[in-house]
Amino acid sequence: MTETKKNHYSPRFANRPWANQNGLMIKYTRSPTGQLIRHRTGPIEWGQEEGLYPQELENALANLERIVAPVYRCFLTKQPLDLRQRLLWSHWLLCQYSRTPAFIVDFAKLEEDILAQFPNPTQWAAEINTEERLKSALDNISSTTTSKKLVPFLAVRDWVVCEAAADSCFLRTDDPVVITGSLVREKTQILYPLSPRQCFVATVLGKFPPSAFLGSYQLSHGESLQIFNLTTSRAEREVIVHPDDDTENLRTMLQGAFCIPPGHFKVGGVPDLRQE
Repeated sequence: MTETKKNHYSPRFANRPWANQNGLMIKYTRSPTGQLIRHRTGPIEWGQEEGLYPQELENALANLERIVAPVYRCFLTKQPLDLRQRLLWSHWLLCQYSRTPAFIVDFAKLEEDILAQFPNPTQWAAEINTEERLKSALDNISSTTTSKKLVPFLAVRDWVVCEAAADSCFLRTDDPVVITGSLVREKTQILYPLSPRQCFVATVLGKFPPSAFLGSYQLSHGESLQIFNLTTSRAEREVIVHPDDDTENLRTMLQGAFCIPPGHFKVGGVPDLRQE
């Protein structure tokens, strides 16, 4: 089997809604001084890093992507889901959450900024068992890919596909799944932009326990802005924008929302999947 040199942590099928008919997407990164830098990219080029996963894990993730892609299309086209698809989607979101470079580094507890300041950090890195910590982070992805223990915490929630207001949009970030608290908490929400116009939200509507409702909701301008700011603020390094939404107004919004993220575990706020 051919070895994969560049591993996608954001699958191509999930990137494509942000591309125009020519396959063009706009990527924004932040400079060291905080300025927005604009690039051109595409669904294949964006959301990948060389040597991110071992081949065995890459193969497992590719297989999961193959069977979840039709479920993704169901959300985009507002088709109902059966129980199997609902469970598969829950599994997929948890896997997507734990496979990003930001999560892997944070899980491994590597002091990346400190390492970068040393001309030859090999000896120092060895002292903190860098290789073992990274292996533990990758093992966590593997267990999330195969384990179903966490799935019920997401599957039983009410699911809403939120439609952006006419003058609003959603971005895709390099840390696309936002979980606002511990999965066991009633008020925790899980957000995942599906396209520039649609965002998946798992929540509890009304009283607990939820009823596993699936529906859609038209957001107001203010509600769209809230989701835009929340999802964009969790970006680690990059966001992508559909070319049709790449306006001066959007860049102004990005200046306020696209900031340095707090990390997955440093403040609390999101579930530590190591304890599940």
